[in-house]
Amino acid sequence: MKKETTSKVLLIAGLIFLTILGRLITNSMQIYNFTAIGAGALFAGVVFKDKRYAYIVPLAALFLSDVFFELFTDIQGFYGGEMFFVYFAFVLTTFIGTRIKKANAGNILLASICVGVMFFLLSNLGTFLFRDMYPHTFSGLMTCYLSAIPFYKNDLFGSFALNTVMGNVFYSGVLFGAYALLKPVFVKQPQLA
Repeated sequence: MKKETTSKVLLIAGLIFLTILGRLITNSMQIYNFTAIGAGALFAGVVFKDKRYAYIVPLAALFLSDVFFELFTDIQGFYGGEMFFVYFAFVLTTFIGTRIKKANAGNILLASICVGVMFFLLSNLGTFLFRDMYPHTFSGLMTCYLSAIPFYKNDLFGSFALNTVMGNVFYSGVLFGAYALLKPVFVKQPQLA
């Protein structure tokens, strides 16, 4: 397996850490879940050859933005046991990215939609399990999922699910597009001896 060049790691990490800024801005505008964090996790899984970086960088971006929310805003950064499901969803998103062998527009679009739906399902499963909002039955779980669809009805795309999916699609396009444009400029290819 080839090693990452320092310039490539810095470029990828820089793009992913920009997802923090995007998350801070959209949440401060009360456009929840239309963020680049999921796209950043997918992007990391696809572009990092060293998979340690693929998992560490997006999780660090998520964690640092949660710390910022907790310390400097009135938005809860850490809000209970369901956070494990949120973080696990991003780990799984990165894993899915590592399995994409041909990163063309169609594969990235499909993966962006799938991981958005997966995030919706996992994060709401966490809400169902860790909060007493719904009876802990199959019917209660279905009610939890149905209630989550219009939960953010005044947001950009009108629902938790659509904000997550559309955020993934939009920001995946931005990240992969920016990387394709910037890589030839910033990433120094190792010289062959």
